[in-house]
Amino acid sequence: MSEQSRESEKKFIAIEKDIEHLNYVIDELEKECEFVKKHFTTKNSERLDEIKTIHGRIDQHLQTDLDFHENVRKKISEKFDALDERIRQLDKWKWATWGALMMVGALVGYFFPISLK
Repeated sequence: MSEQSRESEKKFIAIEKDIEHLNYVIDELEKECEFVKKHFTTKNSERLDEIKTIHGRIDQHLQTDLDFHENVRKKISEKFDALDERIRQLDKWKWATWGALMMVGALVGYFFPISLK
């Protein structure tokens, strides 16, 4: 029986060593998992920060484009307003000129009558 108990004791010792080794492997794997989680969390945070930076740049670019287009629109509106004012002034002069020509025609007809025979 002593031989059997020695064999059992050896098996128990081997099993204990295997259990210790498995516990060591499990601890190392857990450490590796924690490292991977931290690494990916850090990388994801960095990527999110980079994405936020890119979005900020895009928003700034869009705002710059909007400002540019607004300035162009204002300049075009100012030019159209200036042209509209000039056309109104020319229109006033046109009617004043027609009125003056009609008056001159009437006066010429009154002072120099033309007889139609």
